[in-house]
Amino acid sequence: MSDLAERIDHVESRLEIADLIYSYARYIRRDEPENVAQLFLPNGTFEVRDGHPDNPEYSVRSFNANAQEVHDHLAPNKGKPHPVPLIRNLIVEVDGDTATANSVMNATIYGTSHAIQGEYRDHCQRVDGRWYFKSRIFTIYARASSGV
Repeated sequence: MSDLAERIDHVESRLEIADLIYSYARYIRRDEPENVAQLFLPNGTFEVRDGHPDNPEYSVRSFNANAQEVHDHLAPNKGKPHPVPLIRNLIVEVDGDTATANSVMNATIYGTSHAIQGEYRDHCQRVDGRWYFKSRIFTIYARASSGV
């Protein structure tokens, strides 16, 4: 990657994907589920698992097959106890108009004494100059979480 324009695009893409991930966390933290679906491609998926991200054995807690389903899953919980996510150890790898990202999330559940810890594995895609989630998998570390 010696071309200056390619290097700048690579750095800007990494920053934009980080902003995408942090925007998701901000919308959840602020209890704004109505804004989350816009971060996904129309056919973008979101899956929540119980287990460990590196273990092939896990159980699926929920699966949303598109952005509308993501919205429909989150919207009924508005105003109820929700995670206050802190994103850590974010690693973004860009390959043209696609990218992968990996991060760890720790959160207390606002309004309760419960906590949750897990790992996101994201696939992102750039469409018309903007980055979106193509797929998001969040695996909850069952032994590191309480009451979820």
